[in-house]
Amino acid sequence: MKAKKIDQKPSETALFTALRRTIAYKEYHNDKLGPDDLAEIFLPPHFRFFLKFKKIRENTKKKLAQLMPGLTEYIIARTAFFDHLYINALKRQTPQIVFLGSGYDSRPYRFAKSNKSTIIYELDALPTQNRKIKCLKAAYIDIPKEVKYVPINFVNESLGDVLKKAGYKSQEKTLFLWEGVSYYLDLDSVKRTLEYIAQCSNKESIIAYDYSISIPEEEMNKYYGVKEFMKSMKEHHTNEELISTIKHGDIESFLMDRGLRMIEHLDNKGIELKYLMDDNGSLIGRITENFRFVLASPL
Repeated sequence: MKAKKIDQKPSETALFTALRRTIAYKEYHNDKLGPDDLAEIFLPPHFRFFLKFKKIRENTKKKLAQLMPGLTEYIIARTAFFDHLYINALKRQTPQIVFLGSGYDSRPYRFAKSNKSTIIYELDALPTQNRKIKCLKAAYIDIPKEVKYVPINFVNESLGDVLKKAGYKSQEKTLFLWEGVSYYLDLDSVKRTLEYIAQCSNKESIIAYDYSISIPEEEMNKYYGVKEFMKSMKEHHTNEELISTIKHGDIESFLMDRGLRMIEHLDNKGIELKYLMDDNGSLIGRITENFRFVLASPL
């Protein structure tokens, strides 16, 4: 019997992201390394119970590190990167923020009091979205009036059509957040998404996303955590394996070909130095080495 696809059941990778964010919050409990105090509401009740105990959290973290070295550290850094962009957009009263695959992202709820008038569009597959709403209601978390849930199948549906029906206005400045999604889509879907954003009427709009570089199987041992990560994805997340990658050094030309100019790019070392240093200036850990961050705007 075939496993269900993510358009038929809630995303497993989104759930494990919430697990890693929960562990980080309980371990570091600060705005830089562990800011997501709502992540645990998306976990099953027995997860939440057992994670109250430090010993169990430590054992869980070790097991996760063995399966996918550097991924928890990567999630910590990624959370900080996208948090920073989201908060700045609210401060500048950016009219619209679009989550392209929102998963169990808690930013619209964690930072609700900072939102003066920004409309938030949360796009995701319907099963994940329905479960998210159910978890929020069960935790008595108010859903702000600015938040609009927009179900979408990124492979089969037009992003432009879906957003237009939801009320999105192309002429207004928008921050697009595409976190932990692009590498699970085929390359044509990635290209279509970027090309749509490049056509936005407001040329000050920004897309922020993370992607994976291409690494031949015979060279994976040279990159920290990558071989284990790929193996675990194939064994445990058969419907959410990495599909699309970008050759190292090609991201700027890849964006240009889609009509976007690169504003900022961070490789694995840059991510670690900017987001994984503790208060003593020490690195808390390395990230899985295939991941990168990029910011871009329409040409």
